[in-house]
Amino acid sequence: MTSCRLCKSPSLVHLLDLGQQPISNRFLSGPDQAEYTHPMLMGQCEECAMVQTVDSAPAEELVPPFDWISYNEPEGHLDQLVERIVNLTGSKDGATVCGVSFKDVSTLERLEGRGAGSTWLIDPERDLGIHDPRAGIETIQGRLTPDTARRLTGKHGQADVVVVRHILEHAHDTDSFMSAIKLLARPDGCIVFEVPDCSRALETLDYSCPWEEHVLYFTPATFQRCLTANGLSLVETHCYPYPFENSLVAIVSPSEEGAENGSVETLDFDDIQRDRDSWKSYSGSLDAHRERLRSKLEETRWAGGKIVLFGAGHLAAFYINLFGLQDLVEFVVDDNPHKKGLRMPGSRLPILGSEMLLDNEIKLCLLSLSPESAAKVIENNQSFLDQGGTFSSIFPSSEMALAI
Repeated sequence: MTSCRLCKSPSLVHLLDLGQQPISNRFLSGPDQAEYTHPMLMGQCEECAMVQTVDSAPAEELVPPFDWISYNEPEGHLDQLVERIVNLTGSKDGATVCGVSFKDVSTLERLEGRGAGSTWLIDPERDLGIHDPRAGIETIQGRLTPDTARRLTGKHGQADVVVVRHILEHAHDTDSFMSAIKLLARPDGCIVFEVPDCSRALETLDYSCPWEEHVLYFTPATFQRCLTANGLSLVETHCYPYPFENSLVAIVSPSEEGAENGSVETLDFDDIQRDRDSWKSYSGSLDAHRERLRSKLEETRWAGGKIVLFGAGHLAAFYINLFGLQDLVEFVVDDNPHKKGLRMPGSRLPILGSEMLLDNEIKLCLLSLSPESAAKVIENNQSFLDQGGTFSSIFPSSEMALAI
């Protein structure tokens, strides 16, 4: 991919080469196991400011090798979101609601409870021909094409409400995916998109943000630009706050004339320039950030303290690999019984249980966890603190952020 996925401009700038990266869901069974890697190159469109990967790993390489791997999205805002949807649609009795993936199930259930007439969810195997039970969003995004959408509406009819949570950022062919979504909705219906907001990561230089499964990295401005560029009318937009990564939601009309008066206005040059400046700072600060981080961790090692990292997820995997921390971190801690005994992708660090924190030479435990999970880990490992250990977060916006 050499042009912008959104506006097709050939002007991708401030390229950030993150090197050859493994697939973060491919845990290894041994230190010598062969491993697939793919170059990770990110850039920003000079015209529309969309941050994106330049050459994404093929979708078939992203399918998890284990059936126990799962990804969770924030849901604390869903009651509020459903209330907005109901208000906008006028609580239509008999309204039809369509969900695109398993990530939409809880929203559909809430809408059913508020009087939706019928709901239906795209079935990966029956509707998209996906026969691998391990396949997920990485495969669904490519199979949902305009032709597929036409077949589905021929079977179910077009929906009054289409829910599309946390899949747009995975869409390799943005045009095809958006065209398919539009076909699923009635012309007088609405589509609800939700994506992660990378604004805080860019502002705080959080380099755990890139992920091989995401091809688009939205800010509020580029999210709105993406929707309007694809012929959708913005009806309402919302930003639901979360500790490290907010959720951006847009309720749109599938036709350009569908929004009522007073809908969100087109964004101006200042928004574009703000996104340009943010990415330029982020892409230009990586080397200096790497040096500061390694210097900080080397100080701990020189003082005779071992370092571990808690949480064997994709955030931890990328963080270790990007900064080359395998020579400074002893092992990764995770109490998931499926993960214990395996090794991390790329770094090949062993994954061990939390009981290993009581090795009295471990002085620093880096946390790659949400605030809620981090609080539980700290509560359950007071003995580590009692023996002089320290917990710090890898996320710069955390109150427990490692000071570098």
